[in-house]
Amino acid sequence: MRQLAALLCCALLASGCGGGSGAPPSPSDPWASVTAAMQSAQTQFAGGLTLEVMTPAGVVYSRSFGAFTNTTYAPVASASKMVSASVFLRLAEQGLLPLDTQTKARLINRQGQPWSGNMGEIRVRHLLSFTSGISSEVPGSEDTSITLDEAVKRIYDDQSPTASPSGSYFYYGGSTHLRIAARMAELATGKTWRQLYDEQLRVPLGWNALSTYGGSANPNPAGSLACTGLEYTRFLMMQLREGVDGSNRLLSVATIQQQRADAFGPTTTIEYSAYTFLGKAYHYGFGNWLETENGQAPSATNPVNRWSSTGKFGWAPWIAADSSYAGLIMTQQPDLPTSFVPSENLKAAMEPLIRTALATNPPVIRAVP
Repeated sequence: MRQLAALLCCALLASGCGGGSGAPPSPSDPWASVTAAMQSAQTQFAGGLTLEVMTPAGVVYSRSFGAFTNTTYAPVASASKMVSASVFLRLAEQGLLPLDTQTKARLINRQGQPWSGNMGEIRVRHLLSFTSGISSEVPGSEDTSITLDEAVKRIYDDQSPTASPSGSYFYYGGSTHLRIAARMAELATGKTWRQLYDEQLRVPLGWNALSTYGGSANPNPAGSLACTGLEYTRFLMMQLREGVDGSNRLLSVATIQQQRADAFGPTTTIEYSAYTFLGKAYHYGFGNWLETENGQAPSATNPVNRWSSTGKFGWAPWIAADSSYAGLIMTQQPDLPTSFVPSENLKAAMEPLIRTALATNPPVIRAVP
């Protein structure tokens, strides 16, 4: 798998220019190098791709290659995690589901008893950072014909004999952690996950009712969100503006800072990370990766340079650590383990090019509330 990822990385860097939409960029265009990088990489994106770059003032760059545009409705896979974490953080701010709420305070097993052992000690903050001590997926919990309550009970049945203490492991899972958090939120509020997502984010952000999580009664907040690029850009702008959407503050600055802080403890080890394929040891916050220049753990001498939440199919949102800009690669790659690699490499290659373009103070081409 590591060899395949390496080959994909090399292929991205070596790929030649293809025919993109529109005329070749003008040499005087400050975005010419960014457009050229996209054009060169487009052969790695069979379904096409779109890139948008935004500053707190609005979108300053938008370019599409192939059939994919910012109005294409698409599954964003693990880019769902940043959105879902923001829902949970709003609930925490409102006192409905504080981050230190333990599972044993809300969840019961099949015998009607509170969760116990290490599974009972898990706090919401551990679920949002994938550091709960759960160290594997539970395929039976993915069944979309069951309820979220049944899915969470299956997770408990499977994991309770082997779960480690919270904070021991980071296991970047596809569904278990945020399903548990979602069920806790349902019990804390008396509302379904769909209702909570609608009230806390979808409606305030003006998203279409179709832009939601699949799974019916058993949604997957960690990976089943689908939406358009225009919609996700508005969410990302709220994040870039540290919680502000238009005239509304959806999250406090302190909460945004907490969301982006390193959630690893001094003894947390990485049990599984999607970035292992790329030889990186990024840490994690609440629903977002803490990227560093050298790919290793953040520290005083190795600061975070991006917060991100790339999905399996290549949908790649990121926010610069100095909050000067955010970027979003929109695409839908095949369902393969390394389909996110081209987006990761393109993102890294464009970072200095984007900063060079931003230094010219480019105009806003689309306002975002």
